[in-house]
Amino acid sequence: MTHDRAHLVRRLLDLSPLILLAVLLVVFAILDPRVISGQSLINIVSQATPIAVLALGAMIVLITAGIDLSTGVGVAFCAVLMASLKAAGVPLGLALLAGLVAMTAIGALNGAVIAYLKIPPFVTTLAAMVALQGATLAVASSGVLILREPVLQFIGVTRTLGLPNIIFLTALIVAGAAFLLRRTRFGLRTYALGSDAAASELAGIPIARHTVLVYTASGVFVFLCALVMVARVPIVTPNLGGTTLLLDAIAAAVLGGTSIFGGRGTVWGTIVGALIVSLLTTALRIFGTDPSS
Repeated sequence: MTHDRAHLVRRLLDLSPLILLAVLLVVFAILDPRVISGQSLINIVSQATPIAVLALGAMIVLITAGIDLSTGVGVAFCAVLMASLKAAGVPLGLALLAGLVAMTAIGALNGAVIAYLKIPPFVTTLAAMVALQGATLAVASSGVLILREPVLQFIGVTRTLGLPNIIFLTALIVAGAAFLLRRTRFGLRTYALGSDAAASELAGIPIARHTVLVYTASGVFVFLCALVMVARVPIVTPNLGGTTLLLDAIAAAVLGGTSIFGGRGTVWGTIVGALIVSLLTTALRIFGTDPSS
């Protein structure tokens, strides 16, 4: 009987993000039905896409009991870099590739400093955040950049079956993240590292190398988030993303059940957390309180 009760409690805890989302939907439906109107729900899901993508990267790092504070500013840097290259006449494909390579390299550098120099993740990624802020301002010398491309417009604005294509792209990214964490050696080692680093090392897991891979993966998700954001809104400024997006992403991961102490986190929970953050933001705006102001 005790075992059954413990199992039930565990299941309720696992489902708590979904329960919280359902409760919020009911509460907002009572307070103001506009929050859950058909178009509003589509907007909530669409606005949750960049939060969800960045939150997936944050979740992977948090599972290892680490943190990456540079991702929000990294999104701005990546977007500005790609827009600047495109404005200089570089083909879109090469501009996107440059953004991916840059963020992958920055993530790998963060991981290497943490793994081999033994500098705490908070300090390392905080320094990276400051450096990226300066680099973003240096690259965006002209201020506002426009990245208006038919391909990006198709991804971010065009609708299929009544839904923005950006939702379908995000669904593919989510499926890829789920496969990475649940069906690959990388995912198993990530959970093992966060659960017990000492035991993982005794089991033969190369801790330092895997730490570098984890932060490299975080860099890839930064690039994907920047791609999602410039596809939705082609106007690129140094203020894109930033601390607000970083906090939203971390909040989404934690609300979705990811432990800041490592070893626990799910893709579906993180997505639900992103929807909760987007729902709260949308509701506050409808109520006349803009959380970004």
